[in-house]
Amino acid sequence: MSQDAALRVLIKTRLRARIENERKQGQLLDNNDDFAETIRVKLHGLLESNQFFNFSRCGKEDNYRTCENCGQVETFEYRCNIKWCPRCQQRLGLIRRNMIRLWAGKISQPKHLVLTQKNFPTLTRSVIKLNTNRLAKFRRSKCFSLVKGGCCSTEITNEGNGWHLHAHLLLDARWLDMEKVSVTWGKLVGQNFAIVKIKDVRTGDYLQEICKYVVEGSELAKWQPEQINEFVQAVRGLRMFNSFGTLRELAPTIRRELFAAKPPSAVCPCGCGKFIYESEESALLNDVNRMERNNRGRRHSRRVCGVEVPVVAATDDTPRLPL
Repeated sequence: MSQDAALRVLIKTRLRARIENERKQGQLLDNNDDFAETIRVKLHGLLESNQFFNFSRCGKEDNYRTCENCGQVETFEYRCNIKWCPRCQQRLGLIRRNMIRLWAGKISQPKHLVLTQKNFPTLTRSVIKLNTNRLAKFRRSKCFSLVKGGCCSTEITNEGNGWHLHAHLLLDARWLDMEKVSVTWGKLVGQNFAIVKIKDVRTGDYLQEICKYVVEGSELAKWQPEQINEFVQAVRGLRMFNSFGTLRELAPTIRRELFAAKPPSAVCPCGCGKFIYESEESALLNDVNRMERNNRGRRHSRRVCGVEVPVVAATDDTPRLPL
């Protein structure tokens, strides 16, 4: 095969791979929309709060950005940024993934530790807070003394046998006595011992596990409405990801590195970099109020059949929102 023919085959192969990847990505986004809609329907009537209202708007309403100089308007989808929202999980996970990747590049002995416990029938805020306190006590235990730092991500599942809560930890440590880890964590969760696992992740295949969502959107959508409501009420306002030791100390430096790597802020074609950000409802109300003020300034009256009748002059003002 000639060099030109081989090059054409390589280009076609890469093009097919890119098309297939884009198809899978589009399917994933469509699935996330389906999962979100399933969750919304199941929660409707059970959860009436601002959080549910924001979740229902996610991906369905637009936000508006108006240039302060020329008035040009751009639209982009509203995002709720809720930790269990299928539409937002991928983007929020990417931010955490980038931070952990930078920190892991600064250590030589990364370990992935999994801590489990027995299932329990009812999920409440107090149960999750108790688990967080137990993890803090575990980090202060003797078997954890060789750990320099790391992060902990809590995951919750329910496969029909009750709620299962377990933790994924990425650690900066050369060695851990897993027998002592099993007994120490077991006592903290009220067991003689607990099932624990550890893996050396110097190959870099730790991000998928450590950056797991608190619950997968596909799994959350399969739960019964009462289970979804129980979960949402329990995790609201609670942190499911924590850092400690060297990772916490390096966090400000890592954030500065991530900020420096961000693309520059958007600038309007007119050269202005100042914008007004509004929700769809707020933008519509502001347009109506602006037009009313303009009309009020042009109001005059005329006499019809001996009666003064106010008349509003026509105006050529147009709403700022695109129609």
